[in-house]
Amino acid sequence: MVSQTQKNFALEGCAWCTGTGKWAVSLGYVISCLVCGGKGKVLVAQPAGQCQQCGGSGRRNATNPCLTCAGTGWARVR
Repeated sequence: MVSQTQKNFALEGCAWCTGTGKWAVSLGYVISCLVCGGKGKVLVAQPAGQCQQCGGSGRRNATNPCLTCAGTGWARVR
């Protein structure tokens, strides 16, 4: 049986790693994505939409995640 709180969330692709679960720290050095923990997906409150601040990219710049969506690329639509 699915609880009411589980119905309000869905797995969506991680914007920071583009769903790969990996992050290239430097040339030839790859680690698990810091945002999704290497899973490639994040749990997002529904209904969901792209983050307005980063346009769904999950990035503030090349090395820093968007502070509004914490790098997920997703924000809850109100």
